[in-house]
Amino acid sequence: MKRKNWICLFLSVLLILTGCGGNTAGNAAAPEELYDIEVTEEIAELPLQRGEALRGAQYFKGERIWLIGNSAGQVFCYHEEKGERELLLEHIPAVCIGHMLYRTEENFYAYNKNRLTVLDLTGEEVKTVYAEGRITKLCETRGGGIVLAVEAENGAALKMLDIKNGILTGDCMLTSCLGIAAGVEQEVLVIDWDGVYDIDMESGEKSWHMKWYGTSYAQESRFWYAARMGEDGSLEQIESESLDDNFYVVRLRKINPVEMGKTILIFKSLYAVPSLKSLIARFNKENKEYHVVLQDSGDESIQDFLAHNDMEIATGKGPDLIARDAVTDMRVLAEKGGLENLEPYLAQDGIDMESYHRETFQSQGMENGIYSAGYAMYISNMYIKEGFVDSNGQADIKTFLDNLESYDGQAVLGMGYDSVNILHHLFEMSDNLYGMVDWDQKTCDFSGELWEQMLRVAKQYGLTERNGQWEEIMNFGGIQSFQFMVFNERNAKENDLVLTGYPSENGMVQELWIDSVAINADSAHKDGAWEFLRFLLDEENQKLLTAENLDIPVHEGALRESVREYLEAYADTYSPTGAMIIRPEIPEGTEEKFWECLENAKPEPYRTAQVIAIIKEEAALYFTGDKTVEEVSDVIENRVRLYLAELE
Repeated sequence: MKRKNWICLFLSVLLILTGCGGNTAGNAAAPEELYDIEVTEEIAELPLQRGEALRGAQYFKGERIWLIGNSAGQVFCYHEEKGERELLLEHIPAVCIGHMLYRTEENFYAYNKNRLTVLDLTGEEVKTVYAEGRITKLCETRGGGIVLAVEAENGAALKMLDIKNGILTGDCMLTSCLGIAAGVEQEVLVIDWDGVYDIDMESGEKSWHMKWYGTSYAQESRFWYAARMGEDGSLEQIESESLDDNFYVVRLRKINPVEMGKTILIFKSLYAVPSLKSLIARFNKENKEYHVVLQDSGDESIQDFLAHNDMEIATGKGPDLIARDAVTDMRVLAEKGGLENLEPYLAQDGIDMESYHRETFQSQGMENGIYSAGYAMYISNMYIKEGFVDSNGQADIKTFLDNLESYDGQAVLGMGYDSVNILHHLFEMSDNLYGMVDWDQKTCDFSGELWEQMLRVAKQYGLTERNGQWEEIMNFGGIQSFQFMVFNERNAKENDLVLTGYPSENGMVQELWIDSVAINADSAHKDGAWEFLRFLLDEENQKLLTAENLDIPVHEGALRESVREYLEAYADTYSPTGAMIIRPEIPEGTEEKFWECLENAKPEPYRTAQVIAIIKEEAALYFTGDKTVEEVSDVIENRVRLYLAELE
């Protein structure tokens, strides 16, 4: 996520007043109830026969069981501990074949979409109930009732089943729901993207067992079947990659790193993808001296999160490790002495910087030194209908705007992009905003025809309530892995789209985004912080970043191996279960285009961010019709001149 720069000036003044070199703090205080989560996982081998599929997994009378169905309507139970299969039902109603199943001592429950069918122990239908939404989960509660998780347009809700009357009662709303189970203290236990808790279905009050925030654990995007809490507070989950893939039993247990005698390293990041959390978990498991605690924004707003971190670092406090997206502007921190110079550490460990992408080690605007290191990257680009750019995806800014403005169809550039977003993309890769800003003379001019044309085009193509059904002529995309590139190129070929970048003075340029980490100059544990940063840069660990297909590793060797492995796996026509896979061909030239994108992509110009923020804020009033072009231009010029003057 791109950073906001609205408090950059305030931070600069604050840093000047307070300084960053006092060594007064060192390490952010660890949370009072600090814990991490230890994860163990095993693959469950199921004796599925031809024509069979898993229809449910649950805990029944303290035993983990697997419910298997076939096309003939038979239902089997696999007792994992005994390694035995049991025929539960000779047949179920035809309408229930292929549905998910759940078993209690009195009944079976078959559900699919909005339909729930209650069956007796012989498989005969007892009652059918329809929910106002899609039934996603079902479980027996602590008190022996049946509760369903139902997803509708307004979100997920828990509902109790009244079998006698054939209705669903209650409406306990949830922010998200991955799974439900019998509660420990309340009727129902809920697992969501934030953690695990018991919930009172009447009041909605939550009693938390585990939170993922502040830990190295990330709930994976798997198909969730069932869970249970152990007497020791551990959680056991049954999951699978898909309905016909590997099945996993995952156990989660709280651990206290301090009690284990380890030194805490606080790592602040706005958001951590699962692959980064996996690396943190691996570091914590392997390193006997240090333990990284990841703290993201959680429930805090992005602006408050950035401002809070800025303030802490400015006053000699803050985390040991700082992700680029966790502060307003890393360059300001580097200029004021808030970041540790990494050059001595790199030299000490003999790291060959030539083995990494050219933008991996960043000076953050300083003339001497390296003040952050990237561990992952991605490319931001666009795909546009043929004719708006040439066959190579190129056009100068004027030609690009002319082609857009002269298009006679009803179109939007992309769903989710309003006029302000489009204006941002028109400016973001321009170093001097097409001559509208003179950085040397500290002057600006927003009265020219190009400026007015940019406003017109942004307004013409911005998404509103009235044009949501219009043709999309552009997709704002990105390359987060080679797999993404394959998908994007295949989609482009099918829809006559051309890969292009964002406008700049030098044609269309793709943007390179580096996820980088710095060490707080006032950290009391700089050696430990470097150990973790060095761990992220290790070639073998870099290979793990591609596991979730959400990151491009910065290590050249790891990246090339990930591409090679993907191409080899793609060429294999059989799945691990032996099923034939028919894959569409990878468009010709995709690999070459991928390497070309990485070579040519450039970081967003550093000094334009604050000016673009001013432009977007004021131009919004033009797009809503509250101000004319002239009025908006005058205000922007005045504000930009003040900003440029303050740069002195």
